[in-house]
Amino acid sequence: MRFVSWAAPLGAAAAIAACGQGFTAGGASGGGDAGPDVANTGDDEVDTGTGSSSGSGSSGGNGEAGPPHEASVSDGPSLSEGGNGDWCSDPQHVGSAKFCEDFDENTLITGFLAPPWTYSENGASFSFDHLGVPSPPNALEVTTSSTSQVNTLVVRSMPASVTSPTTQRLEFDLRIDQASGIGVTAAAAVAAILYGDTVDSGAVALAFGNGPTLSAVYLQAPDAGLPGFGSADATGAFPTLGQWDGRFAIEITFNAGGSGTSGACAQVYVGAAPQLSPCLKLPSSLSHPAQASIALGVYSGGIGSTGTIGLRYDDVTYTEQ
Repeated sequence: MRFVSWAAPLGAAAAIAACGQGFTAGGASGGGDAGPDVANTGDDEVDTGTGSSSGSGSSGGNGEAGPPHEASVSDGPSLSEGGNGDWCSDPQHVGSAKFCEDFDENTLITGFLAPPWTYSENGASFSFDHLGVPSPPNALEVTTSSTSQVNTLVVRSMPASVTSPTTQRLEFDLRIDQASGIGVTAAAAVAAILYGDTVDSGAVALAFGNGPTLSAVYLQAPDAGLPGFGSADATGAFPTLGQWDGRFAIEITFNAGGSGTSGACAQVYVGAAPQLSPCLKLPSSLSHPAQASIALGVYSGGIGSTGTIGLRYDDVTYTEQ
């Protein structure tokens, strides 16, 4: 696998180092792709499969697969055919989202870790949380077991766009249980919009840095030139640990410099409040929308410890405008 640098200047320090494995779940579900077989037709019916996922450190795909995952649509807010949960079935929740996942369609985590998702479990592990979650019965939980070289991700390709979007937004409920021991030259990415199936196409992510701090980071494709990365820290306080802190989002706005420009900017939101002032300007290689994928989990990078991270996600939506 190609070695990729995730270098994220956070606060006054710079996280500069090779980070082992790229920000991708390649090789985790049989083909190594980030879900290229996702339907782009708006069909909610998705074959979750059984016995087809086998991530490093995982028990594989021999869990119980429930009704279909909430899947993508192309022409409206009706994203779900029901199942154990109904958050993604409610248009008031999902609005104009192209994709929704509430993690409620499977009884066991191994039923979820299957195509069209791909996954990796290196230095951390996924599980389902059932207690006090925003939309019962399940939330997706990830907990690290290593303080470096963590690459534990679920990745899924988003529907192809008919027209070129001006914004791409990944939004979710988030509970941060642990974010300690992150070094001044290290960072942990926890949610990202990818410019393709893997990070080699470029990525914009929500990350945790020393402090801890909330940050936005970008990573260019290896052939895009230098600098290959950039970051900006949030101006507000870090979220309160041990509680669901509402909706978080990473959003990319294209043509951010105004009509006729090719600029792009990344912003982090907690609730309706933007956390970066100004937004993180993206390089030209990331200034045009592409076929996107989303990634959830923990990917650590930089020099030194990326600490102990514990997270829970629920009610994930992806929206293009």
